[in-house]
Amino acid sequence: MSISLGPTTGQHSGASPELQPESATTPVRRTRTAGHIVAIVIGCLALVPGLAMVAGGGAIAVGQAVATDEDGYFRFTLDRVESSGVAIATTDLWLDDVEGDASPWLLDWLDLDLRLRVEGANATDDVFVGIARSADVERYLSATTFSEMVELDERTPTYREVSGNSSIDPPNDQDFWTVTASGPGEQELTWAARGGRWSVVVMNVDGSPTVLADVEVGARSGAVTPVAIFLLVTGGVMAAAGVVMVAVGARGRRSPERVSGHASSGPTPLPPPTPENAAVPRDEERHATPVG
Repeated sequence: MSISLGPTTGQHSGASPELQPESATTPVRRTRTAGHIVAIVIGCLALVPGLAMVAGGGAIAVGQAVATDEDGYFRFTLDRVESSGVAIATTDLWLDDVEGDASPWLLDWLDLDLRLRVEGANATDDVFVGIARSADVERYLSATTFSEMVELDERTPTYREVSGNSSIDPPNDQDFWTVTASGPGEQELTWAARGGRWSVVVMNVDGSPTVLADVEVGARSGAVTPVAIFLLVTGGVMAAAGVVMVAVGARGRRSPERVSGHASSGPTPLPPPTPENAAVPRDEERHATPVG
């Protein structure tokens, strides 16, 4: 009868399996310091004007796209202008501190163009429209009866009547005009605005009294598009920065804490191996000699 000892059942070929350390619950609490409060305040101060600038830039861009004609002019039509005298004049179209031909920086920056479209009330009327310096216009009209436009209420002009003679030399015979247009039907002139005192004059071509005309005013500025872009970009950057600062300030700073009140200083040690789990030496893994 022979007895053989086989390999030990349930032996382990190495170290005991690692035991996973018990996980600790770590809730996160957030705190806000004075810096976070300041960030929220500054963010709000940047967000509000930023949004306003974006809205303003968008309104300008939309207005330019919708309210202008194919040439980029904003148009404004007056009620019919009329005078029993020889002319209708707008003296001192604008007034600044610059004399002569020099232009103020504001007008240079605005790059403003004016367009006037004037048509006689009657199809047979030959109409004249011109722009000149106010001093020259005042000398030309000084002895005549004419109507000076002094105010504009919505589309209705208000006049100051000036008394004088009812005859005057034809306007086309004068050489002081900066720009003019005249003839039957609708007449159009454009003028690059400059600093100084300027006047617009509407008359009959022959200088006769009783002036009736329909007038459309157009204005175009080369600064509109740059201003819209500046507002959109600057406002967008300010609004984005404001949102980020408010978010950072509202989020606060992380402050982790252990539920048990103390933090583990290292990994959890493994328990020592038990005899049942101990590995069997390889030199003992043999068959017993049969007994004869």
